[in-house]
Amino acid sequence: MGIVRAVATGLIGAAVLVLGGCSSPGPAGPQEKTGGESVTVEVNALAPAFAGKTLEGGVVRLADYVGSRVVLLEFWSVFCKSCLEEMPNIEDLYRRYRDRGLEVISVNTDVFSAERIRRFLRKTGIRPPYPVVLDARQEVVKAYGVEVLPVTVIVDRSGWIRLYQEGYRPGDEDRFERVVRRYLGRRGETDVTLAPRGGVTAFAPAGTRLVEVGTQVEPLRGTALEGGEVTIGPGSAHFLFFWSLYCRPCRSEFGPLWDLARRYQERGVRFYSVNVDTPALGHRIRRFLEGRGSPPCLADWEGKGVARALGVRATPTVVVLDREGRVVHASAGKVDMEALEASLKGVATPGR
Repeated sequence: MGIVRAVATGLIGAAVLVLGGCSSPGPAGPQEKTGGESVTVEVNALAPAFAGKTLEGGVVRLADYVGSRVVLLEFWSVFCKSCLEEMPNIEDLYRRYRDRGLEVISVNTDVFSAERIRRFLRKTGIRPPYPVVLDARQEVVKAYGVEVLPVTVIVDRSGWIRLYQEGYRPGDEDRFERVVRRYLGRRGETDVTLAPRGGVTAFAPAGTRLVEVGTQVEPLRGTALEGGEVTIGPGSAHFLFFWSLYCRPCRSEFGPLWDLARRYQERGVRFYSVNVDTPALGHRIRRFLEGRGSPPCLADWEGKGVARALGVRATPTVVVLDREGRVVHASAGKVDMEALEASLKGVATPGR
């Protein structure tokens, strides 16, 4: 990889010269991640479908590759130096694995014309041997929750995101290669179990089983996002909502669940949202929750605490415990609001 990295360094210098001659303002889309290590999450979420116009005037659809190819998406901008450093390494990875089933789709996030992007690539010497999608309207960016650059996403043959990385540091391509090799070796996905209704984001090992209704749960201890220990157990009824930043169905459930929680908090039910992401995403989680008036959030990093104790392996998941610590409701996927409210009525304090 040494030669590739040396070439990348030269390309960055060339890019600076090219950008120096630009008369337009800075980027309007996601900004480059310039501090700290790259953030990698094994998301295991269903990849959002998209169709995008390419630099050469064609159209690329993710659906064209699902079922036959492992797909790597690279999100980049002409203003992002680390993107330009990463791109030759992605190209090298593609050349070595394309005959084994790897496809790469390059997503440019700038608002420039196709001709300007072509001119930029010519001057920097970058020649992607795979499609470059022009996402000037930020449609693909929004679908994949891209807030910083670069972002690298690996989607398996079944259409599931297996790696989502923000930022780039030399050597990260070794991680990409390990994930690509792993999923090139699998013809179909058997590790993820979909809920009967709605999509879920799976994050726990196959074989994990969600706690059953009627189970007596031992007292659980969690940590609040803002610090401090929280005890979940006998004495109070509890309503737990397990979620991830990268779980699209979770976002749609927040509003209705908050409304429901407010009504039953007044009747003695304690409600916690339980985030199962990594500590590196703490600032993003806080920003997402700001202004939502949401109940307390527990930081159950990577689902290794409260989630593991209750057998939660996917988001969204809802669990309700009565005042004796027994499970009265447990479900994954799209929330059945009527069934959930019936459970809450049964555990709420009468007359409040």
